[in-house]
Amino acid sequence: MAMSKKEAILNAAIDLFAEKGFSATATSAIAKTAGVAEGLIFHYFQSKNGILAHILIDMLGNYIEGAKNEISSNRTGLEAIENFILFHFRFSKKKSKEVVVLTRDFPTDLLQPGSVYREEITARLNLSLNLVKNCLKKGQKDGSIQKVPIEKTAFIIQGMLIGALHLKLKMPNTPEMSLIATEILNFCRRSLAAKS
Repeated sequence: MAMSKKEAILNAAIDLFAEKGFSATATSAIAKTAGVAEGLIFHYFQSKNGILAHILIDMLGNYIEGAKNEISSNRTGLEAIENFILFHFRFSKKKSKEVVVLTRDFPTDLLQPGSVYREEITARLNLSLNLVKNCLKKGQKDGSIQKVPIEKTAFIIQGMLIGALHLKLKMPNTPEMSLIATEILNFCRRSLAAKS
């Protein structure tokens, strides 16, 4: 199936934002790369920030669906947490250009009060956090996870996962992401597993 003009704009924007940075990429360059008239960008996305918001919203939707599928059939909550972590790093590798763009260039004004994107972005971020909370609750119920504060622990796990991507981007001499993923996984096992 042929790519729509909207998809062509998004793909061009992701490539250019990843290569040159969000601020250094003009909408005219996106249009030229996508092979569309510049006005079409504003028709679909209203602004350059709108393109970035759409990339984030789309990526979060895919992330949440993929994570749900990954953890849906786990026997225990601890297994679900482990698989969530592994999924996070696989997904981040698969969507590496988007991760670079969103980690490096995310304009915080998209989350400010009054932003037309705030509600949808925060709703999806909360859905992701709720997946971790549900894994923790399941683990406490099935006995695989010790008693920990659900809300705070979920926040810490998400913070580690997102923080690892930020550090890797800003500090290129850090260990490979596969090693970081393994260490986060081991840390969570040690911190969460019910004591026998």
